[in-house]
Amino acid sequence: MTTTANDSVRLLVESLAIYSPTTKETEFASFLADKLKSLGYSKVHLDRAGNVIGDVGKGRTRLLLCGHMDTVPGRLPVRKTKEAVYGRGAADAKSPLCALLVAGAEAADSGVRITFAGVTEEEGDGAGIEQLIKSGQKFDYAVFGEPSGADRLTIGYRGRVSLHLTVRTQGGHAGSPWAHRSAFDEFTSVMAKLRAYERSKAVEGDYFRSLSLSPTLVRAGSYQNVVPGLCEATLDLRLPPSIKSSAAVRQIRAIAEAPGDGVEVRLTAGAPTEAYEADPGSTLVRAFQRAIILSLKARPRLVRKTGTGDMNTFARREGADCLTYGPAPSASSHTDGEMVEIRDYLGSIEVVKEAVSQLAAIGPRGTG
Repeated sequence: MTTTANDSVRLLVESLAIYSPTTKETEFASFLADKLKSLGYSKVHLDRAGNVIGDVGKGRTRLLLCGHMDTVPGRLPVRKTKEAVYGRGAADAKSPLCALLVAGAEAADSGVRITFAGVTEEEGDGAGIEQLIKSGQKFDYAVFGEPSGADRLTIGYRGRVSLHLTVRTQGGHAGSPWAHRSAFDEFTSVMAKLRAYERSKAVEGDYFRSLSLSPTLVRAGSYQNVVPGLCEATLDLRLPPSIKSSAAVRQIRAIAEAPGDGVEVRLTAGAPTEAYEADPGSTLVRAFQRAIILSLKARPRLVRKTGTGDMNTFARREGADCLTYGPAPSASSHTDGEMVEIRDYLGSIEVVKEAVSQLAAIGPRGTG
């Protein structure tokens, strides 16, 4: 099915008009289901996690095109100019999602069996990608929609673990702080030790290869004239491919929970997401590189990002060739200035279509 440029832009604008922060994707999923049907996708349905799934095309080669429907919280006005579209999700990640959806429909006759998945809670606990994995579908290749720019391919993401740190002391009267240990002060002492650990795992000039540890939520104290006896903090741990989450958590716990007189420190860790880096010479990466050259007349660039995405979870557990691709500048993600250039958005659709044609010529993995 052929979709005009105006239709593709209209789809994006209409998508941005539907506010869909994490766990509140239902309205957008229903909207996408209708669009999938109108664009020729079959077997369109919503699964247990609220993902919207549809198939198009035929062939032995199986390709997953996966974008996430949720955005970070915070409504933004939707605005379209001649050059760009603005709004919450314009970058992360409704423009990549819409580009994959349209490209899949237009590649229906390519000889590749394509499954489109709009998944839930990528910005949260990843419930959508977990359900997609549980469905048992197998793919030769998988492309995940995230912003990087139409001429860039993201082949790596760092891993992530959410840490919860609890510091307890006796506390006491703020009028005599010398006589009482402050849980907040002890927390800052622990963080100073963890900063030294962070520096020991840094690779100069390469954030992707470095470990980082960021306090994102900190709460201490119970009253204005009481020295805090409790401090709780959430720490965001990001990991390069060279460091396993289990090793990092074990080392951080040993540092944080080192014995101290009158101080109790406990560290717990959430479910980890390991780092992932695709083979730059993989069939999928080469197909997209050729597609960028042919469609955009541009030199493709490979990107390794310091964040974490659904690709990490899927690639490590499913074994498919994976990469992440999509229009829009990554720098505008999660900001009040989220935007995508229309030229970049439309160009990315052409790149995905051409990449599908390249994969059709190559065939399923292991047959080339």
